[in-house]
Amino acid sequence: MPGYRAHLVGGVVLYGISIYLLRSFCGSVFVAAEWLIFALVGSLFPDLDTKSKGQGYLYQILLIAMIILAIQRKFLIMAFLSIASFIPIVARHRGLFHSLAFIVAFAVSIALVVLFYVPEYKYVVMFDAIFFIIGAFSHLSLDYIVTALKGNNVCESGN
Repeated sequence: MPGYRAHLVGGVVLYGISIYLLRSFCGSVFVAAEWLIFALVGSLFPDLDTKSKGQGYLYQILLIAMIILAIQRKFLIMAFLSIASFIPIVARHRGLFHSLAFIVAFAVSIALVVLFYVPEYKYVVMFDAIFFIIGAFSHLSLDYIVTALKGNNVCESGN
């Protein structure tokens, strides 16, 4: 299977195609950079169910988020994040996190939670979720292509 670098490259390629198609919605270089970040995070997201650097970064981010939420006394969100943080640990690899339906549902759910708190950013959140999904789709596509090629012995040495 492709490594994280290949998945990042795949995310950048689909990001480039998508930003070209959506260029009329991109108001600045900062927006383009924001979308790139979401595409890159999405391109690595499906492998959070493996022991990896990405999983380590996820838990570091969750720890920071938990501290901020505790200071703000947002205990319900903390409880949700605590439960959600166990999903990568118990999920089998290439299972839930490699499901496009799960990825879309995850991105939309997070977007809806964010919109509950900051509804004035609906377009920002919508495009961030779209680019996250685009990045994740690039990951799933690369995995599918490599699996198909290996199944046809195209990736074997000497072929």
